Amino acid sequence: MGKRVAIIGIGVTNCEERPDLSHKELLFQATRKALTDAGISRDDIGSAFTTSYDFLEGRSLSNQYTLDSIGGVMKACDLRLGEDGIYGVCAGYMEVMAKPLDIVVVGSVQKVSERREEEDAFQKIVLATLDPVFNRPVCNTVPVIGLEYALAAMEARSYMHRYGITEEQMAKVAAKNHKNALKNPRAKKAKKYSVKDILDSEVFSWPIKRLEVAQMTDAACALVLASEEVAKRLTDKPVWVTGVGWCSGTSYIESRDLSSSAYLRAAAQHAYNMAGIKHPSEEIDVAEIYDTYAYKELQYCEALGLCGEGKAGKLIDEGVTEFGGALPVNPSGGLLGEGNAVGTSGLIRAANAAYQIRGDAGEFQVPNVEIAVAQGWGGIPTYCGGVVVLSRW
Repeated sequence: MGKRVAIIGIGVTNCEERPDLSHKELLFQATRKALTDAGISRDDIGSAFTTSYDFLEGRSLSNQYTLDSIGGVMKACDLRLGEDGIYGVCAGYMEVMAKPLDIVVVGSVQKVSERREEEDAFQKIVLATLDPVFNRPVCNTVPVIGLEYALAAMEARSYMHRYGITEEQMAKVAAKNHKNALKNPRAKKAKKYSVKDILDSEVFSWPIKRLEVAQMTDAACALVLASEEVAKRLTDKPVWVTGVGWCSGTSYIESRDLSSSAYLRAAAQHAYNMAGIKHPSEEIDVAEIYDTYAYKELQYCEALGLCGEGKAGKLIDEGVTEFGGALPVNPSGGLLGEGNAVGTSGLIRAANAAYQIRGDAGEFQVPNVEIAVAQGWGGIPTYCGGVVVLSRW
């Protein structure tokens, strides 16, 4: 029996506000697409995993409200993950390795349209997640509506100061991803912006600008995973999960190195070791990165080993990460272009990378992709990330 795990079904909804659909209905749509793609029914599922953040959903054990949407009711395993969606791939991978005859579905959904933004609820939640003794009293002096941007700006300024990253380089990242999203039919609000448009957009907290921040959206994603034996029986285009890794850093702001992402570097190294990748910048053909902010794509390119430390600015200046470059990053448009389905965006990154491996990415397909990397992040103010390496062979 084979010892490999493959993605055999992919389902992603459009990235757009859907007030007409509930959490359960939106995730059901993605799951139905994934099951149809895999050529299976609910009866074929052995296990199911959903991911979500209770503090974002506003309810305890929030995953229990969506497990039935992915066919997980009355199954042998219905574990739930309180993390970013890409962690579902890691959990599903381990489940298939433990039970090779099981078909596993992993899914995640986010409904931003259900929030009452006029109450600044999301920013209040960000404040509530901080250390209550030192961080929260200080951050409580920041106007609530700008707290997340202020925390992100601290990172961005530290990164810029340490490595000489410029505002123009960050704007180039945003311009690239907004342009790439025009090729992605699921990015319903995609628009093209010039570097000047981005530099001239509203400053939230210097150097963070409005067009360098991924706008939140509704979306759902589901993937179907199976062992090598099962995958070869069901599909002629399996996407092999060759490496997974995850890591969490400190939760204290004052204890972090804001200029780099050591947690993601550790996660990537674990995934690369599993996949047998020794030179990521030379072996990886495409990367789907969690670019909630433009500077994060640059930071994460370095953490993923796609360039040397402090060298990501050079990558964007030389066009290496452009759609037609030597190592395209976020050809789907990333979060900046598609929208940020908080908690689900990491799973969507994995889905987009899987489409690239299968050659099914449509207009944003990169030619001859054999190895892709996808990365997720918990978002401000967390320091945790997951990495998945996918391969055609």
